[in-house]
Amino acid sequence: MSYKLEGIHFMLPTPFGDDQSVSAQSFEPLIELAKTSGCVGVVCLGVMGESSRLSDTERVLVMETVLSMSKARQLSVVVGVSSESIHLVCQRAIEAERLGADAIMVAPSRLAKPNDAFLLQYYTAVHDSCQIPVIIQDYPAESGIFMSPEIIAELNAKLSRAHYLKLEDSPTPPKITRIANLTGDKLGIFGGLGGSFLFEELQRGAIGTMTGFAYPEVLVAMYDSIKSGNVERARKIFYDWVPYIRYENQPGIGLAIRKYAMARRGVLSDATVRPPTPSLDDATVSELNDILNNIPSIDDL
Repeated sequence: MSYKLEGIHFMLPTPFGDDQSVSAQSFEPLIELAKTSGCVGVVCLGVMGESSRLSDTERVLVMETVLSMSKARQLSVVVGVSSESIHLVCQRAIEAERLGADAIMVAPSRLAKPNDAFLLQYYTAVHDSCQIPVIIQDYPAESGIFMSPEIIAELNAKLSRAHYLKLEDSPTPPKITRIANLTGDKLGIFGGLGGSFLFEELQRGAIGTMTGFAYPEVLVAMYDSIKSGNVERARKIFYDWVPYIRYENQPGIGLAIRKYAMARRGVLSDATVRPPTPSLDDATVSELNDILNNIPSIDDL
């Protein structure tokens, strides 16, 4: 099976101004970075986009802005529509499709007693509410829901447009293998988690990644190297960048780190995050600058 969305997707942060309002025009350099770095698309309104901190009006503003800027650059757009409510997730899916999204990304709703019957009901409802591909997001650290390879395979088999999985349940490499053994080539699996396991994931059969890693050029170079059979080049790139990959992918402050790095490289004018998302203290900034001053230049990729 060929996968239209195969490749590296840049998960967009939501830019804010000093007054905490959404800065729509600040998406432009971020989306330009996605294009020039070789990404095939962008993702908005995910965890990286602080979607749970946005009003409905702000969600529409983000979608309209990202879709307009991305389509002008021939980039695909995936929209996160996750919600605690089946009714609301379906409404968000309908809205994303109406505005022109290429696919939607959906994490399971939190549930006091998670069960596979509910997961099937939840994903069937959102799948049937629209006509675009559904990306299942398996991120238990955020959703609180563990999804077994078996239920993921069942969703893929029963829902005709559930073509993709964004896998963020560590350890991801062995889970990729377990899922692929059940689904064959019927499910395209993306990594995430800041690219922490991308080198291994690609060799296990992942078709790309969706992450807000602040230097998407690095991930594109790794992906291109693996695809062309140059595993040694991919390995060197990965090992050269592991110090930053490790530091960026910290629970809690990871988003603030990414925004700081993006501001430092000039693609984000303001690194503001919305409380209660934690900001960086001075010691963290000092540690981060030390790492950024000692990693290879992007120009050397």
